[in-house]
Amino acid sequence: MKCYKSRWILTSEDEVLENMALVVDDGKIIDIIPNDSVNFEEKCVKNLGNAVITPGFIDLLTQFQYTNIESFKPQNLNSRIKKLFMTIFLKDTFAGVKQNVYSFKWAKILSKYFVMNREDKIKSFDDGVESAIAAGTTCVGQVSKEFKFFDTINKMPIKNYLFFEIFADSSEKSKKQFKEIRAKLEDLIMHKGENTHIGIMLNSISGVHKKLWELFSKYCRKHNMILLTRFAESKDELEWLEHGFSDIDLLHKYMGMNKITPYDNDIDAVDYLANLKVLSKKVITANANYLTEEELQKLSDSDVKYVYQPHYSEEICNKKLDFKTVLKYFPKRFGFSSQSFKSEKDFSLLKLAVDANKDNLLDVVELVKYLTIYPAKILRLDNETGSIKIGKDADFNVFKLEEGETYKDLVTKHNPYSTYSRGRKIVKRGDIRFSL
Repeated sequence: MKCYKSRWILTSEDEVLENMALVVDDGKIIDIIPNDSVNFEEKCVKNLGNAVITPGFIDLLTQFQYTNIESFKPQNLNSRIKKLFMTIFLKDTFAGVKQNVYSFKWAKILSKYFVMNREDKIKSFDDGVESAIAAGTTCVGQVSKEFKFFDTINKMPIKNYLFFEIFADSSEKSKKQFKEIRAKLEDLIMHKGENTHIGIMLNSISGVHKKLWELFSKYCRKHNMILLTRFAESKDELEWLEHGFSDIDLLHKYMGMNKITPYDNDIDAVDYLANLKVLSKKVITANANYLTEEELQKLSDSDVKYVYQPHYSEEICNKKLDFKTVLKYFPKRFGFSSQSFKSEKDFSLLKLAVDANKDNLLDVVELVKYLTIYPAKILRLDNETGSIKIGKDADFNVFKLEEGETYKDLVTKHNPYSTYSRGRKIVKRGDIRFSL
């Protein structure tokens, strides 16, 4: 049993506690008591002093496998040959296309990733995990179409929702993909660890054939499984929907896919999925950068949940929704993603949220909820994590305060002093205390 005394606790349960202590046993919060009532053995008590405790943060969309692609330099001959081939193929496929368009940017990312060997990819993944946890993240929604990361994910010391990303360019491939992925999912569910949860990510309306949307949306409803998708995030995607073709076709060609044709081109992106009976409260959509106000309202009315990706949207999509708009259409139904493809990435969800909230639309108590309890509800993990509450897992961060500072000064902080997952200290003074 351990007891953690602190000046402040932001519970994400509509309470700010002062001079209270968390009592943790077997990875659970078993009590919250006044500091002056603590009478445990000295070795069981950690006096954090002038500090603020928050629930652990939740990153709703990560792709840790891409962490090192900008800094990676191929060393062996095989990787160098791959790089040369991919560079030529990229230039040939996208001849005449501006390099700042969405499809070219993603093709460039994939070309760099393809050059990496298995060990490089695993290291890239591990580096991303460690950086995120050092920034106070205790739960992630990890997206990958590569099953080789399952063992690594299963050993992560934090909660994770593994969303398997799926593409399909025809009805026949959709049926085949569905059978193969369904079998793999059911096997993985049998072998997953206690921190791991399984979901589906259908890449986008332009990257998935109508048939696969129908098959997996029905499967997810039947098995109460969360479905995630990138949505209306680029001009390329909306031009494809409007005209039946765009630069997105070149990206699919580069990925080895045949051309995908929309089942209807006289329709907006929201209705495209609504007519397939996809949209529901069990669906998470990311970005929606290019929707009109009317379309955002329709998306909001469908009760879907939302992932706000400011870094990714600016870097890859060339546009992001402003924070005021996100709050207007998805109040208490969205969380943040720190995903970025810059060589120097910042995984701090707290800093990301504070920067988004530069106009002080939310106070610090409410802002922290968008990093904790709200995304926990989106992932349907709020019975385990997302707030400081008796009976929940002891997933929490400790931020040290300067003399005279209060919990409101949390907005001036970056990474926590220490991070706990299920009561286990996994970060101290920024240093990782676990191995993958």
